[in-house]
Amino acid sequence: MAGKTIVTRGNQITLTKDIREKLKIKEGDRLILNLEGDMLIVTKRNSKVLDDLKGFLPKNFEADLRGMRTDEIKRLKRLGII
Repeated sequence: MAGKTIVTRGNQITLTKDIREKLKIKEGDRLILNLEGDMLIVTKRNSKVLDDLKGFLPKNFEADLRGMRTDEIKRLKRLGII
């Protein structure tokens, strides 16, 4: 699917209705703009992308990470620095 648009005086573009409907883009959605050479790629940001990662990290990961960051001597010994 391809579409055409014009850059307005305020440097804005309008997405055509068929593209908005295909991507389910509505007012307030955030889009990601990527440049590939001289090509602009616009994608819809998926706000639920991290929801699929639930259960990926161990249950006590945050507590372990906090402990690693606060106990500097143990951390430096573990890394072989002291």
